[in-house]
Amino acid sequence: MDNGKRRHKACDPCSQRKVRCNGRQGCQQCEHLNLPCKYSAAAPRSQYQRRSTKPAKKLRNPLQAIAALATSASVHGSSRTAGTNGDSLQYQATAELSDGDFFVALLSDFEIFVLPFHPAITMSEAQSAIETMSENQEARAFVKTTPESSDISKWVSMSLDALTPVLLQENISVRRVATSQFLHVCFMGLGRYDIAFYYLRQSVAMLEILRIRDSSSMLVLPFTERSQRQRLYWTVVIHERFYAIACHRPALLHPLETLPEPDGTIPIDINIGFIQIIRLFLHIDDDMLSKWFATFDSEQRIDLSWVPEKHQQIEAETAGGLDEVACLSNRQQVDLLITKHWMRILVWQIAMSKCLLSSGSSEQSMSLSFPIGISKHLRDLIASVSKQDIEVHGSGIQQKLFELTDAIASVVLTSPEERRQRVDDFNFLFRFWKSLPRPNAVQEELLESKHSKLAEVELGTAGLEPCEDRTETSRWELDRSGRCHAVRSQERNIWRVAPLQCCQSQVSRKEEPGVCDDRKIVNPKRPQI
Repeated sequence: MDNGKRRHKACDPCSQRKVRCNGRQGCQQCEHLNLPCKYSAAAPRSQYQRRSTKPAKKLRNPLQAIAALATSASVHGSSRTAGTNGDSLQYQATAELSDGDFFVALLSDFEIFVLPFHPAITMSEAQSAIETMSENQEARAFVKTTPESSDISKWVSMSLDALTPVLLQENISVRRVATSQFLHVCFMGLGRYDIAFYYLRQSVAMLEILRIRDSSSMLVLPFTERSQRQRLYWTVVIHERFYAIACHRPALLHPLETLPEPDGTIPIDINIGFIQIIRLFLHIDDDMLSKWFATFDSEQRIDLSWVPEKHQQIEAETAGGLDEVACLSNRQQVDLLITKHWMRILVWQIAMSKCLLSSGSSEQSMSLSFPIGISKHLRDLIASVSKQDIEVHGSGIQQKLFELTDAIASVVLTSPEERRQRVDDFNFLFRFWKSLPRPNAVQEELLESKHSKLAEVELGTAGLEPCEDRTETSRWELDRSGRCHAVRSQERNIWRVAPLQCCQSQVSRKEEPGVCDDRKIVNPKRPQI
């Protein structure tokens, strides 16, 4: 259709959001928000139905609960009008999202999916935000249907429409920081890592304004408010350090000197689980981050003693251990146990990138086959809980499981002895990871290639002789975990790597960087981010 032709009706996105539409294909509002501008065919008059009086159905996806409650938090207090600009989107979401019953129906999802892992906003505060919204009943588009996963982006757009700028007479609030953090989580789940970074940095900036690290400023606050701000700060610290690992960005926030003070507003089991995840992420300190970033720099070297020492620190940490997680829910246990395995693999990847590992090492943490020791524990853990207990953690748990599964596959491919024992573990982990919502396409392609390679090897149609063609394999580049043929994906902060085909024997540290032959791999030149 010609872009200049006008229609007499609003496009579907504008109609759902109750905003003015100019009736053109690719209207101004959709272009502004980067939404697909579509026009549904008009239904016969007899097919129009009266407004549904049924209560809102619950959202089945944790990201939907986060996005919807973020919308609720954004809308609360945003009762201003748009001003003289008729095309402005500001504050128009107040009227259309004020159906209190709809958001009240989300509170149970919020309690299950969000509160245990984002305990800054309490249940009473979430309910209060809903109860104080405008009384205008115009949430029809959301009450009449059961939202599916594809609606998460719509919820995020609604939240952004409702989120007001910080005006001259306003102060930064805990709820505003939490809203930005919720948006960060949603954009991560949608695979928009760049926009997720924007809202993460926004949260960090607002936390600095709140001066939570300033003990004198915190002491004048009421006890419950001080505890809440501490929980909020630690939540952002955890997400920032995970993002630093996953997307190679520096972390700005320093840990607080104390853990959050329990104030009774958060259930005790949620508080215990939250403290444990904090204790685990404290091991991803500035020193470990610098060494992780050094995996992309062949000029920086790592002390050989650091690897076993870091492994010992993580092993000695009782948080995430079977004894301490026993009193927690399955969802909390899965998060803690997988996170601890993931951290071990991170240390292993750092050592692998600097060629500090050996197939003949008596120290398990310094062995090339270290991931094999994790595979059975990881498989047993996943088999012992429901899929929903893992899905609830969203893209974060998927990234951790990918790193674990990929490391296990690399070792299984290059070790015939281990392959016979652990190929079933890899197949199980791969199938489970692939069944999770919205798997990353680049990561899926990588695991598929390794799965196919293993299938060929098992059928005897391909061998694993290291570097058989010396012309093509005389030099290799490694990715951050030491795998061969690293190729940087420009669209995502993810490494696309070919299956490992060498590194079977003990590493030599006497050769020139970047050289690989049929006996060894030594320190390679690394591509820069």
